[in-house]
This record gives sequence, structure tokens and C-alpha cells, in this order.
Amino acid sequence: MNITILSLLIAVAASFSLPAFGQPVDQIPMYGGLDRTADPALKDADEKLFADTTKHYGSREKASAAFVGNGFAFYGRDDLATAMRRFNQAWLLDPKNPEVYFGFAVVLHDKGKNCEAKKQFERAASFGAYIRGMAPDAARVIVLCTIEDKSLSDEARSALILRSEALYAEALAKEQDKGYVHASMASALYWREKYAEAWAAVKLARASGGRLPEQFLRMLREKMAEPV
Repeated sequence: MNITILSLLIAVAASFSLPAFGQPVDQIPMYGGLDRTADPALKDADEKLFADTTKHYGSREKASAAFVGNGFAFYGRDDLATAMRRFNQAWLLDPKNPEVYFGFAVVLHDKGKNCEAKKQFERAASFGAYIRGMAPDAARVIVLCTIEDKSLSDEARSALILRSEALYAEALAKEQDKGYVHASMASALYWREKYAEAWAAVKLARASGGRLPEQFLRMLREKMAEPV
């Protein structure tokens, strides 16, 4: 996604921190639930965003899609702060756009907040539309959340693993980039300590044109020698 948004149309609302948040609210999904209409400056900035983008794109829904594309472009450049701002603006424009929550999820994952990311993936999935590329990311994040959340019961952890496996099966059936799916599976299997299966996924990823970071392969080799 590399849609370019004209800078003159990006009506960035005032960014500030509140004691309850401890960080700029535009760095929290959905602005942390803040009632933006209660602050005159934020309300005016949001109304300008709605007016300017609707005039340019034709509707708030189309503008939201464009801002999501711009958010993923910044995400691809590792600019997580700007990406989160764009996803929040996309949410303001159209809270029913499921790809907004996909965007929130990937940024939270990169910040190491995997269980929060899982919740955003669930919100995206709740709209019932299949979003290209999301299933393998969600499947991996679910596994990482089972490691992060020490309060999970064995039963809850097992249910999440089954959910992850179902998402990978769906991804293999629907995604064109099988290499990416297998590479994601290899990582998830590594974190599940299933090293032989991880190597099998690595083999499938390579055969499908998938790329695996050398750092990950070194980590996997430290656990188990690569099968000949």
C-alpha cells in the first residue's frame, strides 16, 4: 500500500499527552477512547479533516482507505509514529473500515504489544471481510500473545493455538504469497518450540519464494541444526 496523501489535506489534530495516557493520544488506537468533541481545538481539527478529505476523495470512506494506505506506507518505512497517526485519522473518517484495525495491530506488534495487537486483529476480523495479508500476521501474533500473557490457563492457551492454526490454514487456502505464509508459520512454530516443524516450514517458504531473516535462521539453528 503506497497511496500518497497530499500534505495539505492531512489536517493533523493537535497532539498532546494526558496524565491518564502518558503518551500522545494520537499514538494510541482510537485515541484511547478520548471524547474529541469535548475539546474545541480537536473538534475543529477533525471537522476540517472531514471536510478537506471528503472534498478531495469524494467520501469519508474513500478518504479512510487512502489514509490506511498511507499508514501502511509509513509502516513499511518503520515510521511507526506517523503510521499510527494515519491509522487513527482513518479511524476517525470511517470506524467501520476493518483495515484500520489491521493497521493498529501491526504497529502494536512492532511495539512488542502482542496481546493488544491480537485484540485489534479480532476487531478487524469481526467485520467478516477477508483482508489480504492479515490472516498470517494475526496467526503469528496470537502465538506471541500466548507467550506474553502469563495469566492464560492451559485451556485458554490451547484454544488460541488452535485459532492460530486455523488462520494459517485459511491463509494457505486464500493468500497468493504462500512464501510469506510459510515464513510466518516458521516463526510461530519456533516460538511454540516446535523446531523440526519450523524447519519444515522454512523449506516450504524457500520453495515458494519466501524470505526469512538471517537472524531468525540463526536463532532456529541454535535450537536445532538445519536438516540436510
